[in-house]
Amino acid sequence: MRLHHTGIVVPDIKAYGELYAATLGLSPRTEIFHDPLQKVRVQFFGGAESESWIELIEPAGEDSPVQRALKKGGGLDHLCYETSHIEKTLEESIAKGGAIVRPLAPAVAFGGRRIAFVYFLELGLIEFVEVPVQNAL
Repeated sequence: MRLHHTGIVVPDIKAYGELYAATLGLSPRTEIFHDPLQKVRVQFFGGAESESWIELIEPAGEDSPVQRALKKGGGLDHLCYETSHIEKTLEESIAKGGAIVRPLAPAVAFGGRRIAFVYFLELGLIEFVEVPVQNAL
C-alpha cells in the first residue's frame, strides 16, 4: 500500500486551492469532481515532486457526510491508501478492529475505481482505493 492522498474538508475548494497554491506552492492535479454518491465536490493538489496529493473536499449540499466536519471547522478528514486487493484489505481492517463506514462503491474522482472508508478508533478515518488495473500486477 502507498499513501495516495490526505483528505481535507474545506468550505470552498476554489478559495482554499488558491491558498494552498500561494502558501505551499501546490497546483491542481485534477479538475473539480462532483461525486453524487459521496455528496461532495473534490479536487486534488500536489507539488512538482509530490508522490501523494492533498484532496480538498467541499460538501455538495446540506446532506453531505462532510457537512458535520465542516461545522466543526473542517480540516483533516482522512488518509487514503491505494491497495491492490481492496476486498482483502477491508477484511483485514475489520479483523484489526476497523469498522466500515462507507462500503465499496465506485468513485467519480478515480474513474470508477472502488473506494471504501474504514474507521479505526486509534487511527481515525482511512480511505482505501483500488490500484488502477494496469498497476495492479
